[in-house]
Amino acid sequence: MTPAMRRAWLTPLGLILGAAGSTLLWLGWRWVTPRREAAPADPPGVDGEEVWLRSLDGTRLHGLWVPGRKNYPTVVLCHGYYKSLAEPLDVGLKLNQAGYNVFLFDFRACGKSGGRFTTVGWKETWDVQAAVRYVGERYGRGPVGVLGISMGAAAAIIAAAQSQEIAALVADSAYAHLEGVMRKKIPEFAPVRWLVPFGWVSVLIGELLAGGRLRRVRPVDYVGRLSPRPLLFIHGERDSYIPHEQPGELFEAAGEPKETWTAPGSDHAVARLDHPEEYIERVLAFFDRYLRGVKRPRRRRPLKTA
Repeated sequence: MTPAMRRAWLTPLGLILGAAGSTLLWLGWRWVTPRREAAPADPPGVDGEEVWLRSLDGTRLHGLWVPGRKNYPTVVLCHGYYKSLAEPLDVGLKLNQAGYNVFLFDFRACGKSGGRFTTVGWKETWDVQAAVRYVGERYGRGPVGVLGISMGAAAAIIAAAQSQEIAALVADSAYAHLEGVMRKKIPEFAPVRWLVPFGWVSVLIGELLAGGRLRRVRPVDYVGRLSPRPLLFIHGERDSYIPHEQPGELFEAAGEPKETWTAPGSDHAVARLDHPEEYIERVLAFFDRYLRGVKRPRRRRPLKTA
């Protein structure tokens, strides 16, 4: 092969490899760098206090405290991946209207909080523990429950296994292990199919950037430690994000008491939007029973007619 022929062959190969490497670098960066969703500074109709706190590693976190009725417990709400405290705000306001103190916060690298990278549930467990500790030390209003959505639910499960300060947990759309989710999502992220087998290189790059082991985010390994504290699992019947077997894995690994509700027809983390009345009814009944010791009667639903 002549030098000219060798150059003619190597040049396009080098361009292809360079493009592939750049794409994998971009994907790795994309995993751990959320597009920040704006958290409302002063949500309309909310009589709350904007606060700032530190996570266990010192990362500055933004929060919103909404006081409830006297002698009512507190619920901490944890948003999902790429979101902000605005995501669970509707649920928080309904809990507050029922009397509960509510605390919402932005995870690291989300909303108004500090931090550059997310770890999709690894270092976020520190944020959950810090939020629960903060409301207990500053406000001290009875037992603390947590409601988490997607990544927030995964982080809350791990945090609850490490902290007895969480008395009850609602896990909405939690994944059993992040590795399975990534295995499902990598083909969707990759711009061309031949890059799919190299997708795990992008995950490794993301881990190096964020300083956290994304593949170690395995709530299924922690959920059994919560018992005898209660758990309510919520999942969408048509969740397109989490592998279909994962909700069952989580439920089987959890100890008693535990409950589960599959929201008919719902995709990932939207049960509260698709079924707002039943969602808040189930969540309130759960927290009333386990945080307040009160059994809330279930409202009778009209029979469906043809």
